[in-house]
Amino acid sequence: MNTNNLRKYIIGIGTIACTGSVSPLLCSAQDQNTSGNNSGKPNVLFIAIDDLRPVLSVYGDNMARTPNFKRLAKYGVTFTNNYCQFALSGPTRASLLTGVRPDNTGVWSLQGNFRTNNPSLVTLPELFRKNGYETVGMGKIYHPLDDKNYRDDPQSWSMPYIKTPAPTYVISNGRKATECADVPDNAYEDGIIAEKGVEMIKSFAASGKSFFLAIGFKKPHAPYVAPKKYWDMYEREKMPLAEYQDVTSDPVVYAYHPSNELKVYSDIPPFHSYEDTKHLDVATQRRVIHAYYACVSYVDAQLGKLLDALESQGMAENTIIVLWSDHGYHLGDHGLWNKNSNFETATRTVMMISAPGMKRGSYTSNVTEFVDIFPTLCELSGIKAPTYLDGKSLVPVLLEPSKKVAGYAFGQYNRGQVNGYSIRSSRYRMVEWVKDFRTYVPFDGKEIMGVELYDYENDPLETRNEARNPEYKKVLEKLQKELHLFYKAQYKKSKIFNTYKLFPVEENSLEGYDNFS
Repeated sequence: MNTNNLRKYIIGIGTIACTGSVSPLLCSAQDQNTSGNNSGKPNVLFIAIDDLRPVLSVYGDNMARTPNFKRLAKYGVTFTNNYCQFALSGPTRASLLTGVRPDNTGVWSLQGNFRTNNPSLVTLPELFRKNGYETVGMGKIYHPLDDKNYRDDPQSWSMPYIKTPAPTYVISNGRKATECADVPDNAYEDGIIAEKGVEMIKSFAASGKSFFLAIGFKKPHAPYVAPKKYWDMYEREKMPLAEYQDVTSDPVVYAYHPSNELKVYSDIPPFHSYEDTKHLDVATQRRVIHAYYACVSYVDAQLGKLLDALESQGMAENTIIVLWSDHGYHLGDHGLWNKNSNFETATRTVMMISAPGMKRGSYTSNVTEFVDIFPTLCELSGIKAPTYLDGKSLVPVLLEPSKKVAGYAFGQYNRGQVNGYSIRSSRYRMVEWVKDFRTYVPFDGKEIMGVELYDYENDPLETRNEARNPEYKKVLEKLQKELHLFYKAQYKKSKIFNTYKLFPVEENSLEGYDNFS
């Protein structure tokens, strides 16, 4: 969309009558005849949620009690086929916030640091700060690095990062996976984060400054702890177990992991993940899934407080809202727990975008990916985007949800020296596992260790690897061709970054995957 036309949408929205073309959120703001912003530039409320797979009513999960996600969906566009670049917190957040894929950020683990790898990279909030916005962060936006000089990326913010200290547990003795305590929301950190977020919205309403407010909720990340009232929304015996808990036919061993993140908790009995028939016992599965859903409803309530604040302060009229979960999550499917894979449930994410002048109450099944967020927010705000970004602006989709901007999403995950690169179309996913390769070196195809191909139209649970099925030969060839073109494009682009110099593949410096969080 032309930037001048977009700015007309942004500035003119306050004069539009409250009709069916404008969301209820915008109407309530207009009734107060104030925008809380004197600059005419759109504000940005940037909401991150940790480890959330789409177990939301708005994504078709009838078990979930998530009215505020549904409420947000009425304000904008819900992306039902959005994918992360890497199903682990550090890499996916670094990629999303820089608009650059992991092989060029050089972040493949929890402690990877894009600032030391590529000092010239400009992050999304940093770019808004440089364009006159007050940028404020709290909760979990970047993965917290051990190096305090870079933790929460001070360079991104106009003021010191807002701290929200709180105990992990209220009643548990020891390191437990789950806790149900009859306490108020602010007994745990996400409740405090929501309170601080509301305070900042009120502060910006009073000052009239244009803002980029980043709020990162930490649940439903393990441990799964939430106030009792959210547990009470569900019946334990009705919690859904994963329908398929085994390996695929013709499995590729690199596709799986031992679910170590869950095993560290003292109230989780020993189990062997995908490795044999000794899966996690049913009672424990139901308890963990019950706790996970309780955490999701807890976060939903905190989201509601932010939306209430935008409405009551008259800020919604001129605020772009982007809500995203950093990756998906395994809850027993394939015998796996947590994330750390290239499977659908680990890579498919929640993404919802609301913006002045864009469609409301709409859904799109277009295949999109997290690197698309950076250029989208730049276009919506009239800010010139860096030329090196990997994604495409989704503004055309926000204007018309049926419009396509790209046909594929690309992701990756590594197992030591072996990297799995995935390509996801609207129907298929192919994963190519390659030894001693990253996309900043030429691809010769000599070290392919395994290939996966899944047909979600005929096999949504990924029970069959069709890579060696003759009936899928043409599909496989097409996807491999597209994936190899992606390798080639990334290799060409990689020379503007430092990563290929810092992590030369021939020196066996590829990072492992044994850090989980």
